[in-house]
Amino acid sequence: MRKLFERILLPADTTVLETLRAIDETALEIALIVDENRRLLGTVTDGDIRRGILRGVLLSSPVEPLMNKNPITADTTVPDDELLFMMSRRSIKHMPIVDGHKRVVNLRRLQDLVAREPRENWAVIMAGGLGKRLGTLTQTTPKPLLPVGNRPILETIVRQLRRHGIIRVFISVNYKSDQIKRHFQNLSDLDLKVEFLEEKEFLGTAGSLSLLPEKPIAPIVVMNGDILSPVNFSNLLDYHEASGRDMTICTREFSFQIPYGVILLQGADLINIEEKPEQKFLINAGIYILNPSALELLSGLSNLSGKARIDMPDLIRKAALNKGGVACYPLSEFWLDIGNPPDYRMAQSRFPQIFSPDEEEQ
Repeated sequence: MRKLFERILLPADTTVLETLRAIDETALEIALIVDENRRLLGTVTDGDIRRGILRGVLLSSPVEPLMNKNPITADTTVPDDELLFMMSRRSIKHMPIVDGHKRVVNLRRLQDLVAREPRENWAVIMAGGLGKRLGTLTQTTPKPLLPVGNRPILETIVRQLRRHGIIRVFISVNYKSDQIKRHFQNLSDLDLKVEFLEEKEFLGTAGSLSLLPEKPIAPIVVMNGDILSPVNFSNLLDYHEASGRDMTICTREFSFQIPYGVILLQGADLINIEEKPEQKFLINAGIYILNPSALELLSGLSNLSGKARIDMPDLIRKAALNKGGVACYPLSEFWLDIGNPPDYRMAQSRFPQIFSPDEEEQ
C-alpha cells in the first residue's frame, strides 16, 4: 500500500502541471524529485512553482529547473525533538528523510511535530450508538473503540483534534460507555481534557449537546465518532468564521452508477435513453461547526417534538431557517463513515495511505 508521501516522489522530467497536481492532491505543499533509484535530486514547493509561473515558465515545461537542488535532509536515526529543532531553526516546513544511499524513505512535516497552540474551541464527539450494522463486531466492543490502524478510531479522532489546538473534548456515550471511559482514563499522553456526556437514553445525533455543562464561548466542532478522515480542523474553523454563519456542515460528493439504461419519456414516446448514467449528490459528512447561539435552538426543537431525542438534520433545518444560516464546507480529504463490515474492512486497508506512520504514533 502506497504511503501518502510516495505520491509526491516524481522524476525530473515531470511537467510543472503534473507536479502541481500531485502537490494539490496530497495537500503536502511539496514534491520530492528523485531518480530511478529513489535517490533525492531536489525539492519543489507550491511556492517555487508560483514564482516560476510569474517568471514565464510554462505548465508543460519540466519541473527540474524549478527545484531546490540542495535541500536539507535528515537520516532515519534523527529523533523527533532534533528534527523539530532543525526545522524551526531553519524555518522549513518539510524534512525529507533519507537512508545512507540518499534514497527517500519518509517525509516529516513541521505541523506533525508540533501541536498547535491551544484554541478556545471545544469538540463534541457522538459515540453513544449501538453500531448494529456491524453485527458481531460490536457485540462486545462499542463501534468507536474498534481498532483501525494501531488504535481505536475514536482515539484517532481525538488526537487529530489535539493537533489542531483543541484541548477540551466531550464524548457523548451510552452503549458500553464504561469501556470508552476506561480507555481514555488509561491514556496519559493526550495533553487535553476529555469529558463525558452521559446519555441515560438515546438522545439522537444532536440531543446530547444539551448535556454540555456550560455554554461555550467559541464555535464548537461536533462530529460522529465513526468517521475516518484526515480533515483539517484548523481550515474548517477558519472557513466557518469567514462564512459568518451560525453553523457549518461538511459535505462530501457521493456518486453511484445506475446499472441500467435510463429511459426519458414524453407521454408514450421515447425522448432519450442513457446507458448506465452516473448520479452525483452532495451528502452530509457528519462533521459540523456550531456557534454558541446555534445551541439555543435545541430547547425549541425539544419543546416542539415533546421528546428528548433530537437528530442533527432537525437542528440543521432549524438553523437554516434562522437568521444566522448554515454554510457548507466541501471536504476534499478522504472520508469514510464506518457503518458496516465492508466499510470497516475498507477503513483497515486505507488507513496506512491516509495517515502516515508519524501521525499514528502521536
